[in-house]
Amino acid sequence: MYKINMCIILLVAMTFSLRGQESVVVPDTTQKTTEKKFVTRDKGDTIVIKVGGKNVILSEDAEDATVTDRSGTNTKRKSSSGEKNGRVIYQEKDNGDEYTVTVGSEENPIVEYIEKDDTIYVRWGKKGIKIIETPDGSTIKVVRDENWTKKNKKRRKHFKGSWQGFEVGVNNYLTPDFRFPGDFLEVYDGKAWNRNFNLIQYSMSLSRSGKVGLVTGLGFRMNDYKLTGNNSITEDGTGYIVSLPYGQNLKMSKLHVDYFTVPLLLEFHTGHYSKGFRMGFGVIGSLKLRSYTKVKWYENGNKYKNKSKGDFNISPLDAAATIRAGVNGFDIYANYSLVPLFKKDQGPEVYPLAVGVGFRF
Repeated sequence: MYKINMCIILLVAMTFSLRGQESVVVPDTTQKTTEKKFVTRDKGDTIVIKVGGKNVILSEDAEDATVTDRSGTNTKRKSSSGEKNGRVIYQEKDNGDEYTVTVGSEENPIVEYIEKDDTIYVRWGKKGIKIIETPDGSTIKVVRDENWTKKNKKRRKHFKGSWQGFEVGVNNYLTPDFRFPGDFLEVYDGKAWNRNFNLIQYSMSLSRSGKVGLVTGLGFRMNDYKLTGNNSITEDGTGYIVSLPYGQNLKMSKLHVDYFTVPLLLEFHTGHYSKGFRMGFGVIGSLKLRSYTKVKWYENGNKYKNKSKGDFNISPLDAAATIRAGVNGFDIYANYSLVPLFKKDQGPEVYPLAVGVGFRF
């Protein structure tokens, strides 16, 4: 009920410019005479709504509404589905995705409160307000369309995907026959890191329930391939990628590639996006930004390193099939590139593979 209190206070403040007053009188547009009034008073954890000659008292922790006359001498208890003279005094519904409170009849409510994820609607008569919660604060709009509630009910419910966040996992690559390469490209298990910074997200609902949708956005990917051999990579005289052996005993040798990423995902949710189980699959397109090799070794107690920037015949564009599943702010994912790591006929044919966990925000 605390949300109801705050919403009605905002309604009164923005619509009638009477901020700070204890009570506000609004004509009840469902009545033909001006004698009937709709009055609200906020008393901390209790809100009083006067409807004509009756008071509807809503408590923060009460499931029922107390109905009294204006003098307060006669008190009756009405359940959330109770009726009096054919009119529902107070009704509350919560289906998980939408929370609705109605004062008056469902067909012709005197005041109606609807909460759907980050948007709140408050309607009285043929007027109302829409409050949209954003990272920068609340945006409040006055609604004057008499059919706005009907239109709102036909709209798809809010959907939020699960791309935005941070992901970390391990890298490797597979040959066309789905084997790990055993030559100079062999990498250490658990030491070849995949890190994804998914910074921007856009979600679009594909269902009325808001449980199926498309997700896209922007991100940044860093791939490290730490080689097991005492070698790095280089181009031979024909421009083909080959092994570059070292006489020193290398402490570390890796190939590093950075990408700019854009996903296109189809997601399915069993419940509200912040609760329940979700699964998604799709394609992540990537544009290579830079690549380099780096080696480290020790000699006579001294540490040496060599970093070489270059193209290394890395494919400039990549498209990876992805599948992911999770709950709350946690995911697991697997990405498999449909494009070879190296350009065709300019290096070994291997396809990057990454598996890891994601943390959503």
